[in-house]
Amino acid sequence: MSECVNQNSYAHIHSITQSKLNMKRYLNILFLALAVLVAACKGEDHKHAEGDTEYTCPMHPQIVQNKPGTCPICGMDLVPKSAHGDGVEINEDLAFLLKPTNSTVIASIATTKPEQKTAEASIKMDGIITYDPRRVYSVPARVGGRIEKLFVKYNFQPIRKGQKLMEVYSPELITAQKELLYLVQSAPEDKQLVQAARQKLQYLGATSEQINRLISRGEESYTFALYSPYDGYVIDLNATAPAATASMAAAPAASAGGGMDAMGGGSAATAAAPATAAATPAGQAIQLREGMYVTVGQPLVRVVNAEQLWAEFNVPAGEMSSLAKGSPVLITFPQLPGEKLKAKVDFFQPFFDEGESFAKVRVYLPRDNRQVMVGQLVSAEATYTPEAALWVPKAAVLDIGTKTVAFRKVNGVFEPVAVTTGAVAGDQIQIKSGLTQADVIATNAQFMVDSESFIKVSN
Repeated sequence: MSECVNQNSYAHIHSITQSKLNMKRYLNILFLALAVLVAACKGEDHKHAEGDTEYTCPMHPQIVQNKPGTCPICGMDLVPKSAHGDGVEINEDLAFLLKPTNSTVIASIATTKPEQKTAEASIKMDGIITYDPRRVYSVPARVGGRIEKLFVKYNFQPIRKGQKLMEVYSPELITAQKELLYLVQSAPEDKQLVQAARQKLQYLGATSEQINRLISRGEESYTFALYSPYDGYVIDLNATAPAATASMAAAPAASAGGGMDAMGGGSAATAAAPATAAATPAGQAIQLREGMYVTVGQPLVRVVNAEQLWAEFNVPAGEMSSLAKGSPVLITFPQLPGEKLKAKVDFFQPFFDEGESFAKVRVYLPRDNRQVMVGQLVSAEATYTPEAALWVPKAAVLDIGTKTVAFRKVNGVFEPVAVTTGAVAGDQIQIKSGLTQADVIATNAQFMVDSESFIKVSN
């Protein structure tokens, strides 16, 4: 009896154990199936997400694919063009944080506001002392002839009015002298003819003193002196060596016959003389030598009167309208520290020289000033009063080459803004556009400068 009970108990226990094992096996199979199902779903999601993302090349944006890969042009790896998922709305605060680092600067610096006022502005100019061209004179030959004796021999030789320049042998002058002497001696009562003969000699370059001396002497002179009608210095004389030409060699041949007949009276002399001396343009060297032939109208010497000089300055085109005739100018001399000269603007050149962006301004210098010399470099400062405008410290404006900027404070940071500047008065500069009187700007804009020139101005 006991053996049957034991057998039944063993069978019951075995049955329960076998059921638990089967259930555990079923659970393992169920968990494995669920794991496979979840993995399959994730794979589908990954494939789905991968299919919706576009990939492009950073260097060639025209290359677009729906799967990762390499660029067929440069070989770079493709990157996602757009992220999968919901986009983020960029509000005003987020947009401020997303600005480029080179568009604003956060700093604790001194600030200032543009001030509306009127100030005395100034323009700095550089220039040079030069001749007054109205005091540059040319002494032409009034008769043709040969230079027998020359008294003006080098450049910048000082001469005075009435000083003898040269002695000339001229058949025309000899003939005119003989005509006057004949009339004075044979028909002194014919005042009109005598006066006409005197006037002819004056037109040929003779002075009244020479004519009176001729009449009192009663004999013509074969060499006639030419005198300077001006005071000053000789310029453009024998600056370069004369060039030997066939025409110059032909002139002495005209006098090979010797005497007065060879030089005067004949048409051959008249024809040969013009070939020896061409007209000399202003500013070019004048060649004068003893024994040289000259023709009617040929410049003999140029004389500059240096008693009145002027300074010629270059003024930027944009500041030309700020000056007017009579504007005061203070001239300084780099070679003479401490020396200053007061003058006024007298003339504006009405055109620009070719290839230059500067206008010319001329300032007359006082006559009694002995510290200035022609060719001397000078500096000047012209003052004027512009109309009322906004003014800021010069240090608050920065020239970055292509434009001029100031740094305006907005929402606690500084951003560069393009400005248009005008006149300068001491340490202040005029602002024509770009700022308002309510703007707050950095007092010193130089702190923004670095080697990379990272300033980005918003248009």
